[in-house]
Order: sequence, then structure tokens, then C-alpha cells
Amino acid sequence: MPVLLALIGIISFIAVWYWRLKMMSGVARDGLDAARGVANLPRKMAFRHKSGKSGLSVVTDPREAAVVMMLEIARTRGAITAAQETAVKAEIVDHFDFDDEDADALIVQAGWLSREAQAPHVVMSRMADIVIKTPGMTRKDFDDLASMLENVAVSDGHVSDEETDLIHIWRQKAGLN
Repeated sequence: MPVLLALIGIISFIAVWYWRLKMMSGVARDGLDAARGVANLPRKMAFRHKSGKSGLSVVTDPREAAVVMMLEIARTRGAITAAQETAVKAEIVDHFDFDDEDADALIVQAGWLSREAQAPHVVMSRMADIVIKTPGMTRKDFDDLASMLENVAVSDGHVSDEETDLIHIWRQKAGLN
């Protein structure tokens, strides 16, 4: 009987310590997960801040704003044609010194950001404000953007009244009229 009690005591002792070690390893794992969460907190907060905004409200780069403006010109008569997309890509490559792959990526990104945009004249006005308020922009840059918009407009063969109106919004905001 004393041997049986001693054996039960030893097994109980081992079981209790095994359970305690298992609980401590779980606490350590939770602590490690919390530390990883704290390390990623700035990235998560930036993502939440950006994801809380919609579409065009995250555009801050004047090149991206210019591409959105060109896409708005191209969309005035419905879906963007191959000629218009080629013209937008050519303008990006020529004026922003991007290669073809980066130009395609910028077009896709700008298209994604403006997919649920408001009326074209509102988009043009908001994107024009971004370009104009960017430090270091010159009158030549403004004139170049006007030419880019005009080149996209004529890429389909003729310029519609809607395209002319949108280009006029840019020219008026930039003080080019």
C-alpha cells in the first residue's frame, strides 16, 4: 500500500508539473504573438488608415493623379479603347520615364483607384488640385500635362465635347487659359 501511494504521488507530481510547463509554454507563445503584433502595429495602422479611405482619396502622387486624369478623358465615351490605352501608356513612358511594365502597372493602379469615382468633372478637379499643390511643379509641367490630356483625347480620331470640357477644367485650374 505505501508503494502504491508513493507511485500515485510521483505520477501526480509529474502530471502537475507537465500541465504547468504546458501552460507556461502557451503563455510564452501568446507573448511572442503579442510581440509580433506590436512590431507590425505601424504597418497595420497605416493600412487601416488607407483602407478606411476610398478610391481617389489615397492618391497623393502627381503622376498617379495625371494618369487618373488621362483615364477620365479616355472614359468619356464609354470603355477605354486600345488606341486610348496605348496613348496613355506612351505619355507615361515619355513624360514619367517609366518602362512599359511600370507604365502598365500605373495604369492598372489608377484604373483600380478610380473604378468607383464620382462624375468625371469632379475627378478632374480633385486630381488637378493634387498636381497643382505638389511642391516643385512648374508651369511647363502644367503645360505638359495639358498636352498629355489632349494627346489622349485625339488618340481615337476626334475630340468630343466632354473631353474638351474635362481638358478645360485642367487648364482653368492650372491657370493655362
